[in-house]
Amino acid sequence: MASTEQIANEYYQKGVNLVHINNLELGIDNLNMAKSIYEELGDSTNYIMALRGLAVAYGIMGYDSKMLYKCLNAFDYLDKNKIKGAKHYFYTIICNRYMVLGDYDSGINYGKMAMQDLEDYGTEFENDPKTYLVACLNLAYSYLHIHRLSEAETYIKRATEIAHKNDVHYHDLSLAALNANLHYQLGDTAYVNEHLSDFAGFMKSPEITLQDYMEDLKLLIETFCGMNEFDRAEAVAKNLDSSATISNNANLKLETAKLYMMVYKRTGDSDKYHQACVRYAEESLACEAAKTAEHLIEMDTSIALSIADTPVELI
Repeated sequence: MASTEQIANEYYQKGVNLVHINNLELGIDNLNMAKSIYEELGDSTNYIMALRGLAVAYGIMGYDSKMLYKCLNAFDYLDKNKIKGAKHYFYTIICNRYMVLGDYDSGINYGKMAMQDLEDYGTEFENDPKTYLVACLNLAYSYLHIHRLSEAETYIKRATEIAHKNDVHYHDLSLAALNANLHYQLGDTAYVNEHLSDFAGFMKSPEITLQDYMEDLKLLIETFCGMNEFDRAEAVAKNLDSSATISNNANLKLETAKLYMMVYKRTGDSDKYHQACVRYAEESLACEAAKTAEHLIEMDTSIALSIADTPVELI
């Protein structure tokens, strides 16, 4: 029989995996179960990580108040229990949300707070190199978007060193896209052309969320469109389109439609832009239908399990 800790770990891992494939509501259910058990066990480290998973999920869903509540809950818990070296997880989540919303100055502020927490207390919690890598990537991304290229280059180099030193490849596409955009803004388009092979495949790692992956692809499209390489920008969308079709993933199909809209708006091709808008509307309806089907299955399963646990005399 599985121990209570094993059960909590299973809920946690399932929740994280579901968030990574964008099955957010079911992921949240599992993470809440894990969080409750960890709290009962007094497992502060895993309790914090479950809170982090919930904050990430709410951020992806755009539920900013719920995301911030989880972050504030975490800060309060960490202060009360005198736990150091974990606040960066939640500063990073807030940073990411500001980045998605296009407020890169605020993103930098929280990105710096995350980095400072890691530099001051990173060894006092169960952190790994990936946390430092992500903090660097966020700062690089934000600095690029406000055209502070020297700072962006500093964090790209630091992220690259961390990735190489620790053989971490979760964010290879992020590094390739950031380097390409940096060199494009520096006027070195030859670098981008010489490193096109770095973008081949666009394989999504299971270690990153769909939101992070899409931000990488958007940055690539921004770079190619800025260079007036519209065919290459379109190729990025087509590559994702192929993956979405093969996997029959409703969320990927919806994100593909967004990329096509982004490309054709920049090209000025009104006909293709209109077609992309129509496709986006159609994929939105399909995505909602897929979510509804999942909810119905979850409800039917819950009811069936409830009936199975109900004494016969009460049925």
